[in-house]
Amino acid sequence: MMHDDDFYWIGKVLLGDVNAFGNLVEKYQDMVYTIVFKVLQHETNAEDTAQHVFMKAYEGLKGFKKDAGFSTWLYRIAFNTAISELRKQSRQKLEFADQSAIERIAANKADELADEKETQEYRLQKALNHLQPEENLMINLYYAQNLSTEEIGKVLGMGVSNVKVRLFRIRKKIEDIMLVLQPDQV
Repeated sequence: MMHDDDFYWIGKVLLGDVNAFGNLVEKYQDMVYTIVFKVLQHETNAEDTAQHVFMKAYEGLKGFKKDAGFSTWLYRIAFNTAISELRKQSRQKLEFADQSAIERIAANKADELADEKETQEYRLQKALNHLQPEENLMINLYYAQNLSTEEIGKVLGMGVSNVKVRLFRIRKKIEDIMLVLQPDQV
């Protein structure tokens, strides 16, 4: 049913109704932003990159094959665009004089929150913060967005068994991190 709705709007766009694409943007903007933010870890860059994702999707809509879901196709564009942006930033060496200062600010914010919350949920969030961006994205796609391992494989360009193994290892890593984190360390 959801796919039919997407195909309806895609059809309208392909027939020349430029405004119909806004319905797809509205429907998927939160998840596209989430994917991009999980990779880039920077709000402003994530917003700009998410906009770029939708421009790429619009421009490439004629090449969209309906054998996969639109969301899977779009999430793949989001992931690849975010990775490209991350590589571009790495090449530019991030024009920050002191990256560790930014990390200290983030750590201080986390410490302030830790004083308020020492719950299992907070420890889980802290453990998620220790994951690599792609690991965090995989967990988010699987648990928060309820994508299947097949869909995650298509988004990230890997086989289903590789996705299953990676999810298993990521869950184990989260568990190990949570065991190590004591309430006074979160």
